[in-house]
Amino acid sequence: MATEISVSSTPVAVNNATADVGIFLMIGALRQAYVPLTAIREGKWHGQATLGHDPKGKVLGILGMGGIGREMANRARAFGMTIQYHNRSRLSSELEGGAKYVSFDDLLATSDVLSLNLALNPSTRHIIGEKEFQKMKDGVVIVNTARGALIDEKALVAALESGKVMSAGLDVYEQEPIVELGLLNNPRVMLLPHIGTMTYETQKEMEILVLDNLRSAVEKGELITQVPEQAKK
Repeated sequence: MATEISVSSTPVAVNNATADVGIFLMIGALRQAYVPLTAIREGKWHGQATLGHDPKGKVLGILGMGGIGREMANRARAFGMTIQYHNRSRLSSELEGGAKYVSFDDLLATSDVLSLNLALNPSTRHIIGEKEFQKMKDGVVIVNTARGALIDEKALVAALESGKVMSAGLDVYEQEPIVELGLLNNPRVMLLPHIGTMTYETQKEMEILVLDNLRSAVEKGELITQVPEQAKK
């Protein structure tokens, strides 16, 4: 007889730290900060730095308005950004917090910055590829702190080289720890090595949630944060 093993994850605990990194990458991509960051360490002061862009007045499109997406929205509002989002289903007005719900195609066509904050599964793998880039504004900024395989990285490289995508901020990659050379070699891309949850506070919260799940499983026979795929059964 087959035995099902219950699996839990650590949502909520990761929301703030991941959203912080998302905003860091967004600002870095808008300002194309990698160029002057590199130049000053090489003794070249500004180097080849060019004028960047302010977040104020820009439209932030959030693909996946879960806990992390909503925290991204909260932070982006402080920068004067307009927030819109797309989910499989619309959120309650309370959870939306003033964000505008739009279709997937409208999100692509009207966002100045597109932030990916959704889970990776067979239906979302390469949800952003060549066809989707073609629908976006010229000069769009892409931010991904979710999972690398949500984006077809070769299509992203091509979009960066053509200018369709002005810049990108990435913390995750398709073949970690391998990073597409076209991303590594492009100074307009802000890259981090998947450090979204690498803070003392967040790691502590994640560990406590793991222990709480174990306690709940032993004492109540159920998990607090069972993975959605099992919880739906």
